Amino acid sequence: MEQTQKLTPPANAKRIYRWSDLPGATEQAIYRVHEDGQDPREVVVSRHQRQVLEGLMQSPIYAASYCRISDQVLPLRRDHGINIECEMYSNDPETGRQRYGIYFLQSCVERVSDLEAAA
Repeated sequence: MEQTQKLTPPANAKRIYRWSDLPGATEQAIYRVHEDGQDPREVVVSRHQRQVLEGLMQSPIYAASYCRISDQVLPLRRDHGINIECEMYSNDPETGRQRYGIYFLQSCVERVSDLEAAA
């Protein structure tokens, strides 16, 4: 199946130049993931994965970044079963790339609570 390239990304898609461009919390937190036709499940996420997940909960994120966002998206998908899709677009005026992707959070995800560090 051929993937169609779109010309204009959503206006709220965010470029990530450094980790501080994402939400700052990195401690372990519990998230509830809802998927159509499945019971909700809880996952524990921390560090850069948490920053990327919370960033995606706010808006789509450009896949190409200086922080290697894809290195955090893969385990969110594979290890936690969170549905994150990458849609392809053409002609990025900022970078000159002919083809680029934007990550979209497809799962319904909500933060349940932060986990307290062991004392």
